[in-house]
Amino acid sequence: MQCWTLIAVLLGVACWASPALGSGYQQQQLYTDVNSFARVGTTKFRGSSLNVFEIDGVQVAEPRVAFRASCNALKYSRVYMKYRLTLSVSIDANTLRSAKDGSKKVGQVTITGLKVKANKGLSSRQSGLSLMTILKNSGRSADLVFLCSSFRRCQYLREELLSNPSDVAEALQFEAFGRVGSSPVRFGAVRGASLPRLRCNRRRWIVFQRRVDGSLSFAQNWDAYVKGFGNPRSNYWMGLDRLSEMTKTSIKNGYKATARCRLRLETQSFDGKKYKAEFRMFEVLGPEQRYLLRVGQQVGKTALGTAFVWHNGGRFSTYDKDHDAHRGGSCSQKFGYGGWWYKACHGCNINGAYTTDKKITNNPTYNTVHIPGRGYVPMKRTVMKFKCY
Repeated sequence: MQCWTLIAVLLGVACWASPALGSGYQQQQLYTDVNSFARVGTTKFRGSSLNVFEIDGVQVAEPRVAFRASCNALKYSRVYMKYRLTLSVSIDANTLRSAKDGSKKVGQVTITGLKVKANKGLSSRQSGLSLMTILKNSGRSADLVFLCSSFRRCQYLREELLSNPSDVAEALQFEAFGRVGSSPVRFGAVRGASLPRLRCNRRRWIVFQRRVDGSLSFAQNWDAYVKGFGNPRSNYWMGLDRLSEMTKTSIKNGYKATARCRLRLETQSFDGKKYKAEFRMFEVLGPEQRYLLRVGQQVGKTALGTAFVWHNGGRFSTYDKDHDAHRGGSCSQKFGYGGWWYKACHGCNINGAYTTDKKITNNPTYNTVHIPGRGYVPMKRTVMKFKCY
């Protein structure tokens, strides 16, 4: 079965690629414009008026593109190095009927490509935005992907989708490519059916720190902690630049807005004991403030939360960039060479040196949390995550 790749479109400039047929221009040249065939009428399908054409002895209605009522949570695409917001669309490839016998079904349109283009109004409101479609389910559906240059831009786009879905839908124009029997056909540009009120998954927890074992050293330098390292599904640090961009507050009408993110920490010691903490407010400031940490009121009161809140207001430090308040030298160099919001020095050090030696207890050099009555307890697994509203 022939597999087609995604079709990417920069706002106002269309392009696509297919490994089977070469460049986008060459591929489009192989398709016959549907207007080259005889138009024999129109038909109604799910509230949409569709043109009907006679192609190779059969009548076929042009495909219908419809938006679905859900959108995925914002994600960061490492492939495109941009933030990603995805909407789902369905593609109704209407049943073909014989031109001589209107009741006889003879096949279906096989959708092989979907191109999307936005008008100038949307592109001016969402500068730096690009779009692409990814076909799924043998051409019966697709992901409409918005790629944003920053997390904030994707947030603004999502708010526009939620508050004015019809305006966004009207700004998008689709063009489908498919096969009718053996004939490759390029269907004319059509607007998608009305975009319904969306239900966006806005409250997904986003992991920015994870440790599962000692296979990856967290004794990384300043640049590594700023850019990020590791694998999100294993040992991982998102990167301070992205963390700051996604959590820091913005300025509205000249006033600083309240941070709208929550923070959750989850750890597990080597004896199986689990610890949790959650904070109602969380943000990491920018590089000018050395990625200063701000957390709000703790949800409940836990040992882990008490240990972590001690770092509130701390600037981030690594072994080669010391911004802590300790007068006796670098906290990072003294306690495991990890990067952290050290002050003078720590109650929680989960980026410290990883140890599996069960004989080591109450040693703040390692990836530990200070637990009342137990001292500094080494942690086997740790996760830090946030969600924004």
